Amino acid sequence: MSDQAHTLRVLRGGKQPEATLPKQRRAFAVTGGKGGIGKSTVAVNLAVAYAQLGAKTLMLDTDLGMADLNLLLGVAPEKSLLDALGGADLQDVLVQAHGIELLPALNGSYLLSTLGPAGLEKIMSLVESLANQFDTLVVDVAAGIGQVQTMFAGSASDAVVVVNPEPLSIADAYACLKVLSVEQGMKHAYLVPNRVLSRAHADEVTARLCALVNRFLDLELTVLPPIPADPAVAEAAQVGVPLLVHAPESPAARAIRQLAKALGSLASQPTTWWRARAQGVSR
Repeated sequence: MSDQAHTLRVLRGGKQPEATLPKQRRAFAVTGGKGGIGKSTVAVNLAVAYAQLGAKTLMLDTDLGMADLNLLLGVAPEKSLLDALGGADLQDVLVQAHGIELLPALNGSYLLSTLGPAGLEKIMSLVESLANQFDTLVVDVAAGIGQVQTMFAGSASDAVVVVNPEPLSIADAYACLKVLSVEQGMKHAYLVPNRVLSRAHADEVTARLCALVNRFLDLELTVLPPIPADPAVAEAAQVGVPLLVHAPESPAARAIRQLAKALGSLASQPTTWWRARAQGVSR
């Protein structure tokens, strides 16, 4: 294990990012292992935040057979990734909502949920073919650490792991990071504490997870600004409108905008959105 492994970097204060982000290519996979931790809410609002900062933003729903991002965005797509895989024009599949464009999956699709490596590779190729039209890609990764989840989380140029204070969330976030490190060879990930009660609460959550990572994994974590527990999040989900649109001045909305700026200033600028496609689909 190298002497430079296990470095923990925490973003604190300092110079604030600009109100708009420079034009650059960026791609984030938002994951976390456990379901119900607010991962999709973070992903959707992160995408909206980038659009509001002037970035042309594409969002990919990779919960292939149980898709629900359309509900958080309040849209009803007429076509999905299944149509795109069958040869439909991608421009006819994309759905515009709240300043972003969504490449939707399909709820209740056995065919999509059982795609093999060739099908997953084709999805990645389809997404990459849109790269010239967009600045930012946000990939919402389904719960779990199966082949599909691991491939998408490990193949995007940057991984963002969401964790909340629940012990199961911390355990599953560690399991997710372990799989990404061991199976995907990932060396760095971003960590977002979600639904925390205070900065001290966020520090407690991240300290527990980082202690496990530092002890057992060859992985560097960058801890990003936390997102507070906020009733406005559930209210926005109920009406099918992103939090940044429904309650833009709520505490969680302000935190997500800060998160987007911080992440935008730190993230890599890849030549392609996907980090290691062959590795991602061949295991």
